[in-house]
Amino acid sequence: MKQFLTFISIFILSTTTHAQLSFTDVTASTNVGNSDTQQRLATQATWGDYDGDNDLDLYITNWGSGVGPTVAVNRLYENNNGSFSDVANSAGVSDGAFRNSVDAHWIDFDNDGDLDLYVVEFDSQDQLYQNNGNGSFSNVTGRSGINVISQGDEQAATWGDYNKDGNIDLYICKVRFRNALYHNNGDGTFSEVGETAGVDDIRDTQDATWGDYDNDGNLDLYVVNREQNNALFKNSGTGFFEEIACALSIDNTDIGKSASWIDVDTDGDLDLFIANVGANALYQNNGANQFTNIATNDMKSISGAWVSWAGAWGDFDRDGDLDLFVANGADSRAGQVSPLLQNDGSGTFTNATPGSGLSTSPTSAISTVAADYDSDGDLDIYVINSRLLSFDANQLYRNNIVP
Repeated sequence: MKQFLTFISIFILSTTTHAQLSFTDVTASTNVGNSDTQQRLATQATWGDYDGDNDLDLYITNWGSGVGPTVAVNRLYENNNGSFSDVANSAGVSDGAFRNSVDAHWIDFDNDGDLDLYVVEFDSQDQLYQNNGNGSFSNVTGRSGINVISQGDEQAATWGDYNKDGNIDLYICKVRFRNALYHNNGDGTFSEVGETAGVDDIRDTQDATWGDYDNDGNLDLYVVNREQNNALFKNSGTGFFEEIACALSIDNTDIGKSASWIDVDTDGDLDLFIANVGANALYQNNGANQFTNIATNDMKSISGAWVSWAGAWGDFDRDGDLDLFVANGADSRAGQVSPLLQNDGSGTFTNATPGSGLSTSPTSAISTVAADYDSDGDLDIYVINSRLLSFDANQLYRNNIVP
């Protein structure tokens, strides 16, 4: 499930004047709240133009157990030029009742030019949907060979071409069983190679992310393990990986939820952000296999007791550097505020939430994804809320920055 600030030294809390951010909550007018007359418990969302009409559509995963036999279905919101219609049933990707979907990804696994859909199920068979090119999908899970026997409790997945053969591969994060790496054979089938590749982490993995941290042309893999050492698997380029997180001092052992690679200081290499319960981490990549955790103040935790699940990085104010929206509150007793932290260009982040139009009230945010859903040139924010019994609606915030 998945899947995320002011720095030390030059990264200190500042009173620098930023461009005023302005957002409008358009959830009701766009019809993307997810939990409405049929209440749903959201877990994750992903944007992608599945129908090739040049605007972004939205897929939402939902948890089914304990919710009810008619509502435990996922949503596919088709973008109708700024308004949305749920077409999951007609497209064939509603995923059926009683499933516990926790993550989803748009990917072109068959290299035919359109987006296919992969859905991660917590305690049952995952689903791979092949795009038919006509607005519908075919379930090809069985013949693909992915996760044929469901083992352990799955949390998330991440896709990347780790062996540079032109086919996108799949890594699956699990609890109570070893993680899996599925090599894409290029013919619609996959082979599990996690053990031979050396990435079959057996710890309680919550999330993972691909990124070429050392700029050697190969995708490396960072794995978030809850209250256990996180892992960085360095890609040798030969199909094998070496675990080096401890040696690089990025084996964060907090209650990890998710991670993302970003170039926060625009120096040409990837830095690493980890969303944790309690204190987030931002590891600045210093080159030569050296990282420094520079998270402090707002970046680390505004209140000192965040329950952070994920972060959406993006240039929300269009000034050329990356800002961060942090999803907080899921699993907390009373919910928490999810802040937008604005980068002033020198590496200083300021909480820009007050007066921005974003909610300053506690919510149960479990994840967030940023995208330009209305094609106006700026990044909008979608917040996934997850609170059982109250079934909080998700929120879509339109960015009002004028290009």
